[in-house]
Amino acid sequence: MSNLDQCPSSKGKEEIPTKAPELGTVSGRKFWRSLDEYSGTPEFKEFVEREFPAGASILGEPSRRNFVKIMGAGFALAGAATIPGCRRPDRKILPYSQTPPEEVIPGKPLYFTTALPLPGGGCEGLLIETHTGRPTKVEGNPLHPGNQGKTSAMAQASVLSLYDPDRLMYPVYNNPTRGKLDATWDDFSAWQTTHFAKFDANNGAGLAFIIDKQSSPTRQRLINAVRSRFPRARFVFWNPAESRAPIDGSNIAFGSPQSVSYDFSGTQRVVSVGGDFIANGAGSVKNARTFASTRKVMQGGDEMSRLYAVESKPTSAGSLADHRFRLAPSQLHNFTIALTKAVFSLVGANASGLPDVQVDGISQHDIDEIAKDLFEHRNHSVVVPGDQLSAEGWALCMAINQAMGTMGRHVFTTAMDADLASDSAAGMRDLVGAMSTGSIDTLVTINCNPVYDAPASLGFADAFAKVANTITLDLNTSETEHASTWSLNGTHYLEQWGDVTDIDGMYSVVQPMIAPLYEPAHSDIELLSILAGDPGKHGHELVQETWASMGNTGEASWRRLLHNGFADTAGNGAASLRMSNVLMAAARASARTAPGAESMDVIFYTSNYNSGQLANNGWLQELPEFGPSVVWDNPVLVSPITAKKMGLLPEHAWQDEYNPYTKQQMPQAQLVTMTLDGREMEVALWILPGMADNTVAVKLGYGRQIVGRVGFKVGHNTYEIKPASGMLATRGAKLKKAAGTYTIASTQNHWSLAVESEASMQDSRHSLVRAMDKQWWDKHADLHKIAKDEIYGKEHEVLNLAEKIGELSHTPPNISIYDNPQNRSKRDPDPSNMEMNDALNRETPPRFAQGPQWGMSIDLNACMGCNACTVACQSENNIPIVGKNEVAKGREMQWIRMDRYFVGEDLNNPDEMIVQPVACVHCENAPCETVCPVNATVHGDEGTNDMAYNRCIGTRYCANNCPYKVRRFNFFDYAPVKFNGGLDSTYTSKEIAKQFEETVGQDRTFNQNFIPPRLRKKLDEISKMHMNPDVTVRSRGVMEKCTYCIQRVHQARQEVKIKGIWEDKDQTGPIPDGFFNSACQQVCPTDAISFGDILDPESRVAKEKDSGRSYLLLGYLNTRPRTTYMMRVRNPNEAIRVYDAHDPLDHGGHGDTHGDDGHGEAHTEQHGAAYIDRTKKIIDQGYSMSLKVLSGINA
Repeated sequence: MSNLDQCPSSKGKEEIPTKAPELGTVSGRKFWRSLDEYSGTPEFKEFVEREFPAGASILGEPSRRNFVKIMGAGFALAGAATIPGCRRPDRKILPYSQTPPEEVIPGKPLYFTTALPLPGGGCEGLLIETHTGRPTKVEGNPLHPGNQGKTSAMAQASVLSLYDPDRLMYPVYNNPTRGKLDATWDDFSAWQTTHFAKFDANNGAGLAFIIDKQSSPTRQRLINAVRSRFPRARFVFWNPAESRAPIDGSNIAFGSPQSVSYDFSGTQRVVSVGGDFIANGAGSVKNARTFASTRKVMQGGDEMSRLYAVESKPTSAGSLADHRFRLAPSQLHNFTIALTKAVFSLVGANASGLPDVQVDGISQHDIDEIAKDLFEHRNHSVVVPGDQLSAEGWALCMAINQAMGTMGRHVFTTAMDADLASDSAAGMRDLVGAMSTGSIDTLVTINCNPVYDAPASLGFADAFAKVANTITLDLNTSETEHASTWSLNGTHYLEQWGDVTDIDGMYSVVQPMIAPLYEPAHSDIELLSILAGDPGKHGHELVQETWASMGNTGEASWRRLLHNGFADTAGNGAASLRMSNVLMAAARASARTAPGAESMDVIFYTSNYNSGQLANNGWLQELPEFGPSVVWDNPVLVSPITAKKMGLLPEHAWQDEYNPYTKQQMPQAQLVTMTLDGREMEVALWILPGMADNTVAVKLGYGRQIVGRVGFKVGHNTYEIKPASGMLATRGAKLKKAAGTYTIASTQNHWSLAVESEASMQDSRHSLVRAMDKQWWDKHADLHKIAKDEIYGKEHEVLNLAEKIGELSHTPPNISIYDNPQNRSKRDPDPSNMEMNDALNRETPPRFAQGPQWGMSIDLNACMGCNACTVACQSENNIPIVGKNEVAKGREMQWIRMDRYFVGEDLNNPDEMIVQPVACVHCENAPCETVCPVNATVHGDEGTNDMAYNRCIGTRYCANNCPYKVRRFNFFDYAPVKFNGGLDSTYTSKEIAKQFEETVGQDRTFNQNFIPPRLRKKLDEISKMHMNPDVTVRSRGVMEKCTYCIQRVHQARQEVKIKGIWEDKDQTGPIPDGFFNSACQQVCPTDAISFGDILDPESRVAKEKDSGRSYLLLGYLNTRPRTTYMMRVRNPNEAIRVYDAHDPLDHGGHGDTHGDDGHGEAHTEQHGAAYIDRTKKIIDQGYSMSLKVLSGINA
């Protein structure tokens, strides 16, 4: 037995089998979720066989001694001294509805459009749901061309930041003699009137501004006004995670900086180079939507695009790629040169000036085949350069697009404002020099935090301390505002007026949903107006002035803008590409050598736009990162072979095997010392398959010290080693093993559907995710076969192609041993089976034959693992966060988990990555319902598996009996109490509570959940304001799970009645398809999720369930899940490789021999296209017995 915590009463009762579980295969290739599963150690065996992931059900003895430390409350955050009411803004905003009600109706939400400005430029067009004057949910604006009803995960989480009580509440003045004093905006106004008058005399000499980069016309107009008042003032426009490649590369390609946007509708071939165009950056939501539309295959012969991903670390785009190549950042530059030469040779263009290159990580043959494929599909082929490229490589990608004829067709450009295009790093470097010499008397920073995120090599913090007068406007507490003379409280985008242009030139308005919670507060444009010498103007007036300056007059145009949320000002052209300049620049750049152990390539990156400003957002902190599935941390990432060769495996690793991170109760990452450009820091290291060799990926935005309770002491501040060059990819890093390990919370092994008993290696073979090459899909798409089982003498239900390659073709027919009362049968409901209904006094068919019957379909061809659905579900359903320690024990509460699978024999270089979102699948024969002793989980008439929270007594039998592991248990009061809130002075004393906060409360390794609940601080009123009033808030001891957004179903039913769509007052259906969406369906950028009435033949979900790609997850268990999945279809280039060398329905692919009925001798592999996760034999005796019927049959 390992040293995992275990309930004392169960120790010694069951011995964990010591033989490692075998991995599933596809076409002879293994598939696995993590290093631990690949290694197959007994520790991993024990980890996945537990009822809950390690430590989830126990309070370990060491934790008892700790007694206190981090909480997992999910509605976060500390208290507010005063709680303002929910006030509408003074200026009128226009509801999204066409006929707005005259007054707010409690319980009925109103919707308003707005826009979310993105760091570095661009925006997302949003639709905000408000309840009684308070915003509660973010959706995409269905009219906005960029979003069309979809959003990113960051946009979904942004509403949580609005109600953060750790926000700045009022101005603070750091008096030179008296220290920090609470102040007011009137105090600042009086001070600045006198102070800035001296700069009028010298035209602003000694005055400097640092402003975050946003593409706002009103803000730019006011910045120009400030420049006019102070012409000698310095301006730095700051983006700490800026990549110069797109800006400098567009300058090379087009002669001036350009914002580049894409429309992948109709594209046939796409090459992604060094980036993640569908998940990161401005325009990614539109990119994801339009690209996914090219891969929606429903019938054999449907056209489908092909994606090549050439990247240094696993990305969402790479997970969807038909071919993925892992290259170090330096080799990405070489790749663009090689690809350009190959493409130009085909189109007859001259590229003789480009150097000869050797690309480490991809063969010249494969490069030539990619070029040939692009050429054969010219006019519909796009090369998408990413942030990891050099400027010259970025420009070469544009040159290829020009040669392919896609500029102005699929690729568009918009001139970039000079301030937006300015070099952040160069400007900051010059400013630091001036600050250090005493040339700057007054520094104003707006919505940025350079004391924290300026590269440490610049010495910004020391220079900042030398400036006599510093003024900082920010929404949140930060290192910069804490060190400033004046700390000014700003506004959240949902509290302010503003505007923004998208990267395609589309103009959008930012309108407030609620008056500032900590009033008075000023937005950035209002502060700029004050500094421009025009105080007293409200943001509403400033935006209207900009709108009028664009040639718009009259109230009608203004109201139309507020209603739609945008004005159609986008361009649809492309700037002229200067081919000779591009080739000359690439020739001067020359080829680059491959990295080595003594000089590694480095890529710096962020996720969900978090460069540090979102550190106090608990939803984003607890959202598993794509790839490593790490939460609450930012370890550096390397490939397995790199870690092994450099001796960086964790301390308790075996000599020739990779250590399973599950060996300890809390996964332990090895600490390493990273050296770059003469600076070094100690940081945790995490091993990630699919990383380029001799490359280290470093995530920015962590390690905050002056921040709220959620983000305090979370992760490492990697800005300490980030070079000041402004590039996100660099060379010269060294890694050295340091002493000790570092606790990491990763969800990569949580809720695994895989374990295998040593006693029977043939039992429980689960094809969880399925995929097939397009040639075989086209051949067999219309297959529907009835298979007869000779052992039982029964016929199977009709099996489509996706089911035929799964276990249902090898198992007995799904016939229950009892009649489902809502089916009146052991199988499907028969509509002709009529019985008298005494309540209705008429005969009725089975309930499941009467609509509506709700179901869901998830398309694995479109899902990219962005986790937007997870955050949307969290926001909609009041799901709390739990904190790092609780997640490490497997106690995360998210209702949707994102399972990530690697495929292939090579641990270092997997063939594929496949992601699969899993929530409650709402089984018709639900195992959870039969074991609940108090009927807390029951089945609804419309097919939903419902929870009655007030009945639940927390036995957790339902979770133990759920084969999908989708139920979540409130081990503590995660929701009702404050995250890391400490003690409630009402029950202790102010002195004791303060002492706790200053001592134990600063240590994030202690678990504050162990404090008696009555002694803990409760959730503040302001933190409760973001909760959805239509969903119950759960407390300790209650089980919860996905509800299919039942509150939305009920709301839609009432709306249908009110609108008179139903003629009969007692009618319950049908609800028109698309009349409402579940939260996950509504947010999904790739439209991978459909939800609706499965009995409506015209509904999208019904059509997808009828597709040959549709299959049941663990369908052989006869749980009859209402959520189904659509098999992935790959479109590989056969000249490079194929994944299914043989027809998946021709068993020659794996050498098995079957009888005509498909039930011959037991074999060790399933059909080639089905990914088989073989690890599901729980110790529970009842479950084990239920699998015995499969022994020797499904094999």
